[in-house]
Amino acid sequence: MADDTKKYLVLQRDGEFVIELPAQYKLTFGAVNPGAQGGHDLHCLRVYDGANTKSAHLRGVFCDVRAFRDLSIPLARKVKKETGSTSWTMDSAGGFDRAENRQIESSWAEPEDPEDIPF
Repeated sequence: MADDTKKYLVLQRDGEFVIELPAQYKLTFGAVNPGAQGGHDLHCLRVYDGANTKSAHLRGVFCDVRAFRDLSIPLARKVKKETGSTSWTMDSAGGFDRAENRQIESSWAEPEDPEDIPF
């Protein structure tokens, strides 16, 4: 990735993609038609070729976008590992005793490639 570009991971309902844009481009995210009745659950990502959306040219519109993020932002996921065992013993009267042992460990994991963690 060149210093004058940024990579974004874009998540849509039926997939995801990575887009690399010039650093000066501006992104907006919102309802496809904010003033319309209903349909507020359909969002789009708009790409402009400058910082001011009033004077910049609209370069792209991606509909049905659920989320997006700049891949240069560090991100870590919490990973939980659970181990344990359960044992049952029967006494002479036919009753059962249950013994359970559980251990949960948590840690933060950073992926080697930022594109490996979607959001």
